[in-house]
Amino acid sequence: MTASLKLLIDSDLAAVATLARAVRSACAGMFPVSALDEIEIAVVEAINNVITHGYGGRRGRDVELQLYLRPEEAVIEIIDHALPMQPGLITGIAEDPFQFNLADRASWPEGGRGLALIRLNMDHVAYCSRSGENRLRLTKKRRRA
Repeated sequence: MTASLKLLIDSDLAAVATLARAVRSACAGMFPVSALDEIEIAVVEAINNVITHGYGGRRGRDVELQLYLRPEEAVIEIIDHALPMQPGLITGIAEDPFQFNLADRASWPEGGRGLALIRLNMDHVAYCSRSGENRLRLTKKRRRA
């Protein structure tokens, strides 16, 4: 059996926390707190990226989230009509993007840690862009004891 939830927000960073809490609440019966934290981090990072980079911080644009709860996993699709991500951006993340020399400020990466956090916290991440619509699919597998 699959339960689903569809949420739509305006491209306003102030709305992201509410959306993330709704996803966390919907997943609460399936996952331990640590996995809920990981899901929430991934959702916040993904939607912040859409609003900040895809829409250039402009409000009044759509961000849709579809959540599918299956016995073995939670699947979250984030759908937007923003500028698409550069090809290979998800798969081209460095092996350890958090590894840099703290003493050498010039070596600090400018960005890319948001996508790394998404990949680190989710079991599967997929992205496609077609006909002006972008879809980021985040999957979190349920671990059974």
